[in-house]
Amino acid sequence: MERSESESIKGVIITGGSGFIGSHMTVALRSRGVPVAIVDRNSPPLVDVNLFVKGAIEDESTWVRLGNELSFEVDTLFHLAARTSVLESINDPSDVFESNLVGFHKALEFCRRSGIGRVGFASTNAAVGNGTTGIITEEAPLLPLTPYGATKAAGEMLASAYTASYGIDVASVRLTNVYGPGMWRKDSIVPRLFRHAVGLSDFAIYGDGQQFRDFVYVKDVVDAFLTLAECRFSGPVSFGSGSSVTVNELVKFVGETSGISIKPRRIPPKPGEMAGVEISLELASKLGLRSEVSLRDGLKMAWENFQEEQGQAAG
Repeated sequence: MERSESESIKGVIITGGSGFIGSHMTVALRSRGVPVAIVDRNSPPLVDVNLFVKGAIEDESTWVRLGNELSFEVDTLFHLAARTSVLESINDPSDVFESNLVGFHKALEFCRRSGIGRVGFASTNAAVGNGTTGIITEEAPLLPLTPYGATKAAGEMLASAYTASYGIDVASVRLTNVYGPGMWRKDSIVPRLFRHAVGLSDFAIYGDGQQFRDFVYVKDVVDAFLTLAECRFSGPVSFGSGSSVTVNELVKFVGETSGISIKPRRIPPKPGEMAGVEISLELASKLGLRSEVSLRDGLKMAWENFQEEQGQAAG
C-alpha cells in the first residue's frame, strides 16, 4: 500500500461511465474541466463527454476502437463496469467471470500499452466473504462466497500484479452499498425499496432481516476515487459510511423518508449472502477519504430525486 504526493488528473477513461456511479463521476470530472472518455454497453445519459465508445469491456475490439479514437491525454482509468448481481453470478458464473475478470484484464492491458499509470478499481467487501467474523479490514483473508465476490478478489490480485510488474498504481476500492440520485434502474436494495413503496415492484426480506449492511452516498464515493487517484494510492482500501444498519432498520428509514408504510413479505435466506458487513475506515481516514452524508440525509435526497424522475416519466 502506497501513497504519494497529490498529483492532478489530466484526462480520464471511465468504464461503465453510463451507469450510476459513472454518471456522477463524469459530472464531477467535467466540472473540473477534465476531459472524459466513456466505455460502456449503453449510451451515456450526459451529453458533456469528450468521447463515447460503445462496446463490451471483455471484447478486444472495444479497446482497439478506444485507442484509435482517443484525441486527448489520459493518465487515469476508473474501472466501474461490472456485472454486480450476486444472484445472477450464482445462476450464470461464466458470464460474470467473462465480464468482470476478463474485462478488467483488458482494461489493465490497455493501460499498460498506453502508458496510463493510475487506475481506480471498483471492488467490494464481498471479496472477503467469510474471511473475517468481525469488523472487516484490508488485512482480512479473501474467501468470497459467490462467483461475483470471486471475480472481485481475483481482480484485486490482477491489480497487485500490474502494480508490481508494470508500475501502474491501482487502488482497489472495496465499496459497501452505494446509493443516491439516479440509481433507479439498479437492482440494489434502496431502489428496490423505493419502487416497492410506490407500487412499481415487489420487495421481500430474506430471512429475519437482521443482516446488516453499510450504505454510502454516491458523491462520497466519487470523491474517494478522485482523492485516491490524485495521491496515487495502490492497494486495497475499504470505503463506506462506517456505520451499518440492518435490513429491517433500512425498511423503517425508507418508510419514514417516503411517508409510506412499507410491509414487505419475508422469504427464506438466499445462498451466498454475508450475514453482516461492518468495515474499518482507519486506512480510508488516513488517506483523506471522508463519508460526509448521513444515511437519513442521503435517503431524503435520493427520495426527492426518485419522485422527480417518476413525475417526469408520468408526464
